[in-house]
Amino acid sequence: MFSGNNRVLFVVNLMFFQVGLLMSVMSVIIPEVINTFEVSYGMASVLPFSFYIALASFSVPAGIAGAHFSAKRILLVTFAFALCGVLTFVAFLSFWSSALSVFIMGSAVAVIQVTAAPLVRRACGPERFAFHSTLNQLMYGLGAFLSPVIYSALIDFAKSAEGSEGLLRRTMAAVVPGGFEWVSAYWLFAVIIAVFIGLLSWVKFPEHRVSKDTITQGESYFGLLRRRHVIIFFLALLAYASCEQGIAAWLTKFFEDHHGVDPQREGAMILSYYWLLLTAGCSVGLVLLKFFPSRLVLMMLTVLAIVFFLIGLLSSARVAMWAFPLVAACESVMWPVILSLALNSVKQDHEKLSGLMYTASLGGAIGPVVVGFFGDQFGLQWSLGLLLVPFLFVLIVSIWARGVTETKDQEAVAV
Repeated sequence: MFSGNNRVLFVVNLMFFQVGLLMSVMSVIIPEVINTFEVSYGMASVLPFSFYIALASFSVPAGIAGAHFSAKRILLVTFAFALCGVLTFVAFLSFWSSALSVFIMGSAVAVIQVTAAPLVRRACGPERFAFHSTLNQLMYGLGAFLSPVIYSALIDFAKSAEGSEGLLRRTMAAVVPGGFEWVSAYWLFAVIIAVFIGLLSWVKFPEHRVSKDTITQGESYFGLLRRRHVIIFFLALLAYASCEQGIAAWLTKFFEDHHGVDPQREGAMILSYYWLLLTAGCSVGLVLLKFFPSRLVLMMLTVLAIVFFLIGLLSSARVAMWAFPLVAACESVMWPVILSLALNSVKQDHEKLSGLMYTASLGGAIGPVVVGFFGDQFGLQWSLGLLLVPFLFVLIVSIWARGVTETKDQEAVAV
């Protein structure tokens, strides 16, 4: 059904769907980790902390590896490493083995994302990279959205497996101890990863000449960092991640403090809509990217995000309930478009540049901390308002980046 580069693009989309499954379930299992291993909230926060530290720490090494090894070899080793991480937890079933497992999966996700970006660019061409990068984001969001549903179904199946007939149910009862039904999700991931390793072995990737030069990687990265446009695109990604996670982390608390909304019911539903529209917005973004330059799409959606964000902060509860999810819909294509502009702004070193850019995911940790710190001093409404600064920076970058084109006859233009 698929051939050549289309097969590669299909496999990469499946890969991002799987990453979405892995990342989303981490948040879902935190209450179960607290109850099962009887740890505090502070100890439980080690899990997301381990994940994001690994995500940021392994991005640059992944870019270095991409400059010297083929994407296929890197991805095969990475998925095998991720499989070891999953099996580490299910084999020992302790809090610290879960933390180690999450760290391994975070490092694997970093390598997958960094390796996939230049791979997709080679498979589809620079002029269609923004579109396919957004499609990857859509598949990631779909996986993240479906993960809690699959998780709930697995728990119900595991609870009904004990004492039941049937090979699948008996196998489930044998590998999942009583009281650990939520661990069944990890067994599913182990099976999916193992199947994916086989799929990767079968697919032929586009040819890519790896680096044979004698320039050290440190010098090469310093060379990238000396380029003004690389720094600006990196800061734009950092700003975006700060906005996305800064809003998501404090949204339910904002509605509780300023509108008296129950955080466990209406507040949780608003947050769910936020993530849903962050995923659904990719579909609209894909249509826009078919007809307009990616830089113009970024500019238009950033303006709309700022407008909806101000409405959400300053309006009534009923209006704010739909305004904030609309912010997410506008945010949905910001990361892939900025990333595509960054990679299309250089003629080479795309693997190393991809690793550098994905380090900007640290913004996902910075945004919530800044909002929380100033929220203690001035209240959440004003501290959330500080996110206007990174939003405005993204807008300025979308205007400034007019030197990057998406023409078919020009592979990359320096900004």
